[in-house]
Amino acid sequence: MKPSLTKIDNFPYQYFQYGSKSSTDIDVIIVLPKAEMPATQEERKRKLKQLKTEFQLDWNAIFVVIKDGVLTDTIYTKSWVDSLNNAFYHTHKHHEQFFEIPVTKTVKRNKTLAIYKAVRTILTMLTRTHLRSQIRPIIRGIHPFQLKLDVLKTIDFSEIETFHQKNTPDADAWKIIAFYLAQNELLIEKNIEVYSKEKLLKQVPAIADFILRKKISQEAKNTLTELKNNWLQTIENYGNFTSNEHILSCNNEHVDMVKEISL
Repeated sequence: MKPSLTKIDNFPYQYFQYGSKSSTDIDVIIVLPKAEMPATQEERKRKLKQLKTEFQLDWNAIFVVIKDGVLTDTIYTKSWVDSLNNAFYHTHKHHEQFFEIPVTKTVKRNKTLAIYKAVRTILTMLTRTHLRSQIRPIIRGIHPFQLKLDVLKTIDFSEIETFHQKNTPDADAWKIIAFYLAQNELLIEKNIEVYSKEKLLKQVPAIADFILRKKISQEAKNTLTELKNNWLQTIENYGNFTSNEHILSCNNEHVDMVKEISL
């Protein structure tokens, strides 16, 4: 039985579940009035932690601000507004809700931001592997984007046995890598937005073992490496990426690589 929300009568904000039909997590947006959204990301994280502790919540929750039916602010770099807006819009229907749905339309995706986020997330999963000496010097947003792509080109997933991540089990790390890779490929190459594992597996069934957290074979790792190489070619075909200090630009889309936000 999938986990689901329960009604909390004295909770100070409206809250909504979203995500895959069969998700094992309770993914939740908590809607704050703009005036109550803390100014800094660290303050937002602290406020969220305090709220979860006070109400003993096991949610994978995030604060959002909504105006005119779309998300306008959230906690960066945990998420970003265009993706979260569309993810919620497409998946809230899979879950019981207790309030009128506040997101009424999708927004245009900043594909350059989506590419950057996917690249950095995948590299982050590998920072404690044998590749750490290659990745750590170029992982931050102040480094040219091309350096990240160059490292990704060298990765052979068949060489990865464990990720050594303190807070992310190997099964979760494999799922994160496969999901981001396939999701981004579909967005950039086919303009298909995918926000649930069910839809993702219909589009890319070859990554089922990763997404379903099954035992990962060498054959599956080879398949993931091949998909990664195809994805990198898709990124190169997307346009000319230019890095100016911490600003990444491509196709008239601009990204702050440090804050991981659209400009």
